[in-house]
Amino acid sequence: MAGEDRVLAGGAKYIDFQTDPSRYRHWKIDVDGSVATLTMDVDENAGLFEGYQLKLNSYDLGVDIELADAVQRLRFEQPEVKVVVVRSGKNRVFCAGANIRMLAGATHAHKVNFCKFTNETRNGLEDSSENSGHADDGSAAVSLPEVPLLAVLPGTGGLTRVVDKRKVRRDHADYFCTIEEGIKGKRAVAWRLVDEIVPNSKLEAKVAERAREFAAASKRNGNGKGIALTPLKRIIDEAGIRYGFVSVDIDRAQRIATISIRTRDRDAGVQVAWRPRQRPRRRRLPRGQQGALAGQRDQAVLEAGAEAHRRHLAHAGDAGRARLLLRRHAG
Repeated sequence: MAGEDRVLAGGAKYIDFQTDPSRYRHWKIDVDGSVATLTMDVDENAGLFEGYQLKLNSYDLGVDIELADAVQRLRFEQPEVKVVVVRSGKNRVFCAGANIRMLAGATHAHKVNFCKFTNETRNGLEDSSENSGHADDGSAAVSLPEVPLLAVLPGTGGLTRVVDKRKVRRDHADYFCTIEEGIKGKRAVAWRLVDEIVPNSKLEAKVAERAREFAAASKRNGNGKGIALTPLKRIIDEAGIRYGFVSVDIDRAQRIATISIRTRDRDAGVQVAWRPRQRPRRRRLPRGQQGALAGQRDQAVLEAGAEAHRRHLAHAGDAGRARLLLRRHAG
């Protein structure tokens, strides 16, 4: 099953990015004071599409939709949380990576957008963390099996993080990503793939110890009340999507999506049209005229910003409008 023939599981008509912990099939959230635990326990029979199983904690877009939701809820709803422990609910396996059968049957567009979404989610995890650690009970293997199994060089995900985030030597990374069995034990520590190895009998105590250390060193203000991320009211049909303050009108024939944003003042709206990117033809001007044109453009941007600020002051409480107008005119 490949490409356009793939069918969403459970009779779904579209991919829904709105979820909450009561609907999770693949993740569990537990909060204990300043420490939250995210447990990855993928339901292998709950894939987003029909035709594959999510074995060995492999993931598809449905798994990552839940992860992205969990990360945002920990950020906004749980201000007291300063450390997040990510662990597996499976025995002797953490995560087998993106599901191979899912990728094999996906359209090119779905693969591209899946990779974008999954990397944005992980980038969000990394950007929100001042410290990170990797603990191993000695029985696990750290590996990137894409090359020996698929002849695909991992570039946007695992290998990039190994070199740029973990600061692994490039020659070690080259060797590491081409062996199916991965790197274990002391060599994984020596190569900076994990921070330390711990006997299985002491792993839970060591994880708890590290979590307390990170929480004590955290600069996050844990006071205050969280913001509940309640379900958004929306209408979805062939013409587009409508929320309370944002609507998207889709012209599929022209490949144009028009995003309309309105504030609480129903008469004040801003529209931004997104169109297929086309490279415009440009006529090269003499150098003197180029400088004059740039000066005129900069002045127009400043004037637009000043006008946006005046409108902002005229509408108290309309916090986001001035920034959006400035961005629109400056674009």
